[in-house]
Amino acid sequence: MSTPTRQRGLSLIELMIGMLIGIFLIGGMIQLLVANRQVYRFQEALSRIQENGRFAIETLGYEIRMAGYTGCPIRNEIANVINGAGTTWWLDFSAGSVMGYDGSQSFPGRAIGTSAGDRVAGTDAATFIHGGGDSYTVATHNPTAAEFKLNTTHDLDDGSIVMVCDATQTSILQLTNVNSSNVTIVHNTGTATPGNCSKGLGSPVVCTANGTPYTFGPDSSMVDFVPTAFYIGVGSSGGRSLYRIRSQVSAATTSVAADELIEGVEDMQFFYGIDADGDRVVDANYVDASAVTDWGQVLSVRLQLLLASPEDQLNTEPQWVAFPSADTGRANIIGDGFTAADRRLYQGFATTLSLRNRLP
Repeated sequence: MSTPTRQRGLSLIELMIGMLIGIFLIGGMIQLLVANRQVYRFQEALSRIQENGRFAIETLGYEIRMAGYTGCPIRNEIANVINGAGTTWWLDFSAGSVMGYDGSQSFPGRAIGTSAGDRVAGTDAATFIHGGGDSYTVATHNPTAAEFKLNTTHDLDDGSIVMVCDATQTSILQLTNVNSSNVTIVHNTGTATPGNCSKGLGSPVVCTANGTPYTFGPDSSMVDFVPTAFYIGVGSSGGRSLYRIRSQVSAATTSVAADELIEGVEDMQFFYGIDADGDRVVDANYVDASAVTDWGQVLSVRLQLLLASPEDQLNTEPQWVAFPSADTGRANIIGDGFTAADRRLYQGFATTLSLRNRLP
């Protein structure tokens, strides 16, 4: 009777087969990890783009809808007594509460360049001016002393620019002496920048000490003067970003400054709905800024934004993106697009918004 022999190890063939199986298993695990990481990167980039896109649409949409708001009838006579109101873009309410600049047009808020904050060539820009912030009610107005008394405390500062209005008159002025403890505010000439050219708040504006007098009665409204502009600029990281220009008050001086609002906004295009025949209905086509001859005829704005992920190599090949061309003079924006020069993830956002203060 023969006895079985004990196994004394593995043969070379068995070892090679075992190693091959192990290599296949390890390779599969590595491939799974790489694929999961790529999916995670793609989903994270997509979520970030969508979050930024929603925030951009919401922020721009608010300013577009509010453009022209004063707190009083839109057909009021407007008297702007701020120094340089007719030559300073963010003070010029009479030029249009909405003003657009096509990609080939000069934008007074920021020149085209390559430094951080400079405007990117070929992208649109726009300004929107309205009243906003807190609303106050006038208790009394003494035009001789250039003095308002409000019916409540406030958070206004020396140098704040405000809009005051009643049923027939709207005036834009700068506060020169503010006292929150006794609700008294002064709007005299001097002592603030850019300052008032007159203490008279009536129309027509006469830039003398007394100007054209006007007395606002009790229950007149006072709101902040809010100029805002948006453009695509060179971001702090070297890419493109959406910038917002807003006014700021410091040491009785009101000025404007640009802030980098959203990173990764590659392009922005505005198209404007015009009512040229005065029937309070937008005419057939939306046009870009270069085709608008009267900004007072704009009833709505079509906004197009293109956002991109900060990370590259998210797509297996360059993505085709549906987005209107940056060429000027284009009225039909449906079906335009381009192929990206890299493999970042892109997404376009679009919305059409009415100017509420110009609707019937």
